[in-house]
Amino acid sequence: MAGRGSRTRQRGEFKPFIEINGRKMLAWLLKSISTKIADSDKLVFVTTTEYANRFNVRYNLAEILEDEKLAAIFDLVTCEETPPGPSATVYEAREQFHTDEPAIVVNCDQFIDFDMGDVSQSESGFLPVYAEFTRKSSYVEIHHGVITKVVEKQNISNLASAGVYAVSSGKALVEAIEKQFEENQRTNGEFYVGVALNSLIGKGYRLYPTAVRVKYDLGDGKGIELFEQTCRRLYPQTNNERVTTCAI
Repeated sequence: MAGRGSRTRQRGEFKPFIEINGRKMLAWLLKSISTKIADSDKLVFVTTTEYANRFNVRYNLAEILEDEKLAAIFDLVTCEETPPGPSATVYEAREQFHTDEPAIVVNCDQFIDFDMGDVSQSESGFLPVYAEFTRKSSYVEIHHGVITKVVEKQNISNLASAGVYAVSSGKALVEAIEKQFEENQRTNGEFYVGVALNSLIGKGYRLYPTAVRVKYDLGDGKGIELFEQTCRRLYPQTNNERVTTCAI
């Protein structure tokens, strides 16, 4: 949550808190993945110090989690400047998950439902993938049911990462990002998580694709408009109060 949100600036300065049909964008994300979050999990959010202070992020996070009935503990990591890409943002929180426990990175600007993979086995992981025909995502090569390569902004296939990256060891992910930094593996000047995973693949990690059931990209105005149309049908409002008889 540390990006500048330039493509959605007209709707709000802090993208995760943009209001969409009565809920903040981040609340929609957490609602969409709520069944995949256990009470024993730890949620780590990363943003800039400026955003954290100006938008009272810690208080709002607690409120959103309570509204969505999520009991998992959470922490907020802040950085002085916007990091150069998603990998660099994740790296800001490295002390939070520098262990051999599983770690999952989730992009905040989406509403998504996907099949969970198994990260209980060592040197394993999963990436939900979906058909995508532009050049705005990270794309995967799959051989014999295993992801063998991830490339950013190049259509090596029409299967794209859905912005969810899961590995069996948070420590291994941190080390992969550090190698990415050392080799200056940037795309358009930024470091991306998918590219960092190639280092783990090279070490023998088996990353499996899983299916995506629903995905709305909320990273630009058009995606938000499409999602708003769906929200109005599934989550109608009366007198500015949410109706709870409809649910996904």
